[in-house]
Amino acid sequence: MKLLGRFYRAVDSYVAEHRGWRNALRYLSLFAIGLLRQQGVSGLFRAIREYIVFANEHISFSPVIGSTAGAAFPPSFSVQPHSSTVDIIICVHNAIEDVIRCFESVHQFSTPPFSLIIVDDGSGSETRNYLDRCALEYGVTLLRNDVARGYTFAANQGLRASTADYALLLNSDTIVSEGWLDRMICCAESDPAIGIVGPLSNTASWQSIPQVEEGGDWAVNKLPEGITIACMGRLVADFSARTYPRLPFLNGFCLMIRREIIASIGFFDEESFGRGYGEENDYCLRARKAGWTLAVADDVYIWHEQSKSYSDERRRQLSADAGEVLAAKHGRWIIAEGVRFCREDRVISGIRARAAHLVQKSWCLEEGERRWKGKRVAFVLPVADAGGGGNVVISEAQAMAKMGVFVTLVNLARCREGFERELQGLLLPVVYAPSAAGIATICAGFDAVVATVNFTVAWLCPLAEQAAPPVIAYYIQDYEPWFYDAGTLQQKTALYSYRLIPDMIRLTKTPWNAAVVKEGAGVDCTVVGISYADNLFLPRMRMEAPWPERPLRIAAMIRPASPRRNASFTMELMREVVNKFGEKVEVVLFGVDVEDPEFLALPRDFCFRNVGRQRPAELAELFNNCDIFVDLSSYQAMGLTAMEAMACGVAVIVPERGGACSFAIHEKNALLVDTSSMNACFKALSRLVSDNQLRAGLQREAIVSMPQFSPERAAFRILTALFGESL
Repeated sequence: MKLLGRFYRAVDSYVAEHRGWRNALRYLSLFAIGLLRQQGVSGLFRAIREYIVFANEHISFSPVIGSTAGAAFPPSFSVQPHSSTVDIIICVHNAIEDVIRCFESVHQFSTPPFSLIIVDDGSGSETRNYLDRCALEYGVTLLRNDVARGYTFAANQGLRASTADYALLLNSDTIVSEGWLDRMICCAESDPAIGIVGPLSNTASWQSIPQVEEGGDWAVNKLPEGITIACMGRLVADFSARTYPRLPFLNGFCLMIRREIIASIGFFDEESFGRGYGEENDYCLRARKAGWTLAVADDVYIWHEQSKSYSDERRRQLSADAGEVLAAKHGRWIIAEGVRFCREDRVISGIRARAAHLVQKSWCLEEGERRWKGKRVAFVLPVADAGGGGNVVISEAQAMAKMGVFVTLVNLARCREGFERELQGLLLPVVYAPSAAGIATICAGFDAVVATVNFTVAWLCPLAEQAAPPVIAYYIQDYEPWFYDAGTLQQKTALYSYRLIPDMIRLTKTPWNAAVVKEGAGVDCTVVGISYADNLFLPRMRMEAPWPERPLRIAAMIRPASPRRNASFTMELMREVVNKFGEKVEVVLFGVDVEDPEFLALPRDFCFRNVGRQRPAELAELFNNCDIFVDLSSYQAMGLTAMEAMACGVAVIVPERGGACSFAIHEKNALLVDTSSMNACFKALSRLVSDNQLRAGLQREAIVSMPQFSPERAAFRILTALFGESL
């Protein structure tokens, strides 16, 4: 068993570190060589044989990251090197320092196949000489105008010279980031309807992150202290969900255009926009009229310096003049509608909101790795269906694994079939113990072991009796004595669990929960903060028509097996709302099977649709196609489902009693109500249905406020509670 344990720990270490198979083979070969020297050939084969037997019975490794059966939207994927040809067209008019930085970044970070076409539009001698050298050194196609003709003419010169699959117009005051070309093309080729692609940037009108406007003008978005352009590019790529939002307009500082569009609608309108402003908006409108869509590659970040070729005042005047020409050509309504869409679109708003927290997420991962890389943590999670609390544990455990912590989930063998069915694609090692009695033995080699349910604390008591015990913790996500009838053994077990092991660290999510545990059990808890799976629950393009093209869609969670979820109360409220608003609303229920006898016993004399139990990806899709979510539980220790709904841009009603106030601010990003009062709940829901301005405001604020509650932040706080400031 000692050999077995050592071999298992070697495999576990590699898997938890998220390394590829090439590194895995190298890691395991070094381990095998060391074992061969110590134990000989027979010892090596004995260890491998023991491990295979043990692994087949108790250990599961899932090889796919992030895939979930039943997901309507594609999972995250690896960007592959592009094979399509690209002509990168850069129009230059002086500003030599910007030009040099742009060219250097393009040559450093662009992967073939690509060609470079430079249009020198009447630059001075210093810039001309530099471009001549570039043409000789890099084999660049150099087109030259002795007298400046303006950007529109110069861009068309480049487009006419281009023959590649894609023509990419790139301003000379930009700095590209690693992998930009592969990612731009990946976006374009994700949907044959996409005709033009643009990236994210610091200053690119609606594609700017994290802010669009400041002080009545477009935002500049200076980089955070200590963050370079290259670093920002990596952060955007690493944390992107690749939602590829569609917008009616794209900023002209970087436009990648399909060859078919140029063949279909031609070039920029030189007659109307010869001075160089408005030509890209006109081109976007023409492309859309021809049936193409425009997308943002939200995993690409390109720095935009704002060229010195024009002064800010001159730029604003040219832009205003071009706006008048654009309105005369296409109509003011279509332009105003496009601007409204860019300003209010849920998907691009979510991207901006998450971008504001990229540095925090990255800091947690980097600092966590510096402090705790190599630590071994086991979470005892004896469940067949992870559910809300289990999913929180898993998402935070995955964040720890990114910090180099060797995280393992410990489950029971009887739960294996259901657990693996519900959590396909989990990239964490899972050990399945034959019985609860074997849990302590499995966990003996870890630095910290965390119980996640009240009755699992007793399973860890043998660990506390060891001469050098691991850190033992209990992750308290609710006040479990309330789950059981007074005086029962289950209630006593739940109450005693808080004090069963001396020096046990008690972790909880919200100050409210900590206060309840303190009052009921007389012990203190460390509040590690709330979190949700922010890589899954986020605004995505809707699969169905939005309101008002369909009835206002209200989602309600129905869980009759749990009395505190107020299932009958919720159904009665839904009936009252349907009776009042009729076909203006549509009620969608989830959380319980259609044929569940407890559900069939509830009030059901109104129109509704029950979609049953939802896996996380299915729930994320549901929320992205809903307008309102109602949680009428008697209390919520945290309120994970409401957090997930808000992260998708849904206006929510949550109970005022409990820990939901940790993220929900009444009448700012949610409505908090007294869920013991039918009248209060009916009034709140009626307001959301009737008051379009209130509902839209809550939805916008929900999108903005949720990304701060990342798994990385909570994972960092958990590790701090377990190990302190250790390095």
